[in-house]
Amino acid sequence: MLNNNKGSVLVMVMMFTLILTVLGTSVLAVTMNEYRMEKAYRDSVAAYFLAEAGLEKAVYEIAEMENIEGLEAKSWNMNSSERENLLKPGSNGDYTVTVKNVQLDDIIYVDRQQTVVYKRIYKIVLQSQASIDGMTRKIEAGIRVEDYEADDIENKVEVLYWHQLR
Repeated sequence: MLNNNKGSVLVMVMMFTLILTVLGTSVLAVTMNEYRMEKAYRDSVAAYFLAEAGLEKAVYEIAEMENIEGLEAKSWNMNSSERENLLKPGSNGDYTVTVKNVQLDDIIYVDRQQTVVYKRIYKIVLQSQASIDGMTRKIEAGIRVEDYEADDIENKVEVLYWHQLR
């Protein structure tokens, strides 16, 4: 009997190549998916910290204000120098902080007749929203501000709560 095995090695090599190609394509798809998920997570964390930076700026500026009245209409946006300092080169991001509520909580007077105001105490709710490369995060903060009437006493700010909104 003649043993006719010509071309069987070629078939085996082609089958092996096909199996390696399918496995390689599967590994590539999994790797690309993992990369996208990791980038989305990284952008989510960066957006959270950018929103937090906006709140920090707003709280600082409220502490420096001479008069809290009229704060309801105030908002804070990222400026160009902050963009350079807070964002990685090539990233596209922004934050906006808005005042959601200003409530006069108490008035402390100097005299018993309650004619001269010493300080006003406000409860303020701020909301910050930041986006980086399409990923958006929101943070809400409640603060208590002691607004002193005397020009030589700076406002005191106490953070009551600070949490991420879903």
